[in-house]
Amino acid sequence: AREGRGSTVVTSQFDPEDWYRSLHDAVIAESILNRIVSNAELVQLDGPNMRRHTHTETSG
Repeated sequence: AREGRGSTVVTSQFDPEDWYRSLHDAVIAESILNRIVSNAELVQLDGPNMRRHTHTETSG
């Protein structure tokens, strides 16, 4: 119902190539990911793990 009407932001700790493996049913994974990825713009962030960085600062 939302197709072409608005944006959806999906965040994940997995890389996009690992999304299929994280959904345990291949048929469901294909159906969901086909809809999500078909017109998607993937933005992958790279850099230090801020949880680890923050934990180090507050622990020391």
